[in-house]
Amino acid sequence: MIRSMYTPKGIVLVPTYDCTAMCRHCNNDFYRHDLSIKMDPARAVEILKEAKIAGLNSLQFTGGELTLYPEFMPQIIPHARKMAMRINRPPTNCYIGAYPDKARIFFSAMKKAGFSSGFRISIDNYHQKKIPLESVVQFVFIYSEYFPLNSLTIGSCCRDLDEIMPLYEKFIEGLKKHGMSAEINKEKKSIYINDKRVKYGTWRPTRPSWKPIADEEAHMAPIKKTVHCLGPDGLAYLWVEPDFKVRVCSCNGNGFTDYLVVGDLSRERVADVIARVKKDKIFAILADYGPAGLRDVINKDKEVLDTAKEYSFMCELCREILNNSELVETIKMDL
Repeated sequence: MIRSMYTPKGIVLVPTYDCTAMCRHCNNDFYRHDLSIKMDPARAVEILKEAKIAGLNSLQFTGGELTLYPEFMPQIIPHARKMAMRINRPPTNCYIGAYPDKARIFFSAMKKAGFSSGFRISIDNYHQKKIPLESVVQFVFIYSEYFPLNSLTIGSCCRDLDEIMPLYEKFIEGLKKHGMSAEINKEKKSIYINDKRVKYGTWRPTRPSWKPIADEEAHMAPIKKTVHCLGPDGLAYLWVEPDFKVRVCSCNGNGFTDYLVVGDLSRERVADVIARVKKDKIFAILADYGPAGLRDVINKDKEVLDTAKEYSFMCELCREILNNSELVETIKMDL
């Protein structure tokens, strides 16, 4: 059954789990993290160099809210650029937009560092319960002084996809008050700001999330098969947390499953962690078949896990299996 091995392609740095929004639907488990810990930039640069040598060619920053630790990314980006690592577009809830002077210092430092990837900004009812929409408007307005606007994208998590349009309209009104032109094009799923296309995307909440999400808020469906998680045909990342604990995942870091924690890069090398993970047959199953592959092994002789059960996302199935020591032992014994 096993054909592939864990094959990471990129590295994710989580400088901080601290966040100004802590949205209910977030897939960071804020109860489990020490929000005061911040990643040491010097060690992060060393890890990045180790990752490049190990064949990892892309870098993602995520959090937490990255602009609560604005000095981190400008220290890392020049090193990533020298190593020709692709820097993916980091997410932000635009908190720093509430502080124009800090925002300008941040964007200026990012520009000097050679940053050009842009940001994925959040606009939805979850985020805007904590982050004033005006902070997002000011973030975009100040950003335009340093970077092209079409390097931005907008992400919106909402139960009813029509609910997002009134927020977008308020966002557009706010931009116009700052002297910017803005209009929405639903057909192209874009907001044109100063004639620059800013794409938006919408999706329903998924679980696991750090606070309960009801079935009706998500898109629930049976999982017949899942994509390759950790193999050469999938998106396999090393997720490095602020204290340098490292976990493997393909999607959202699945911070609800300790089985995915595979090392400690405060005292280990990236290459050693990868070599150890490659020997784990559970990760090999995930590499080829994703969580549904683990369920197939468990159900080989009899149906232990209901294949008709509905989930919001494959990570929810992954958590259900890997958080159950008996199921994990069943898989290992079979393999």
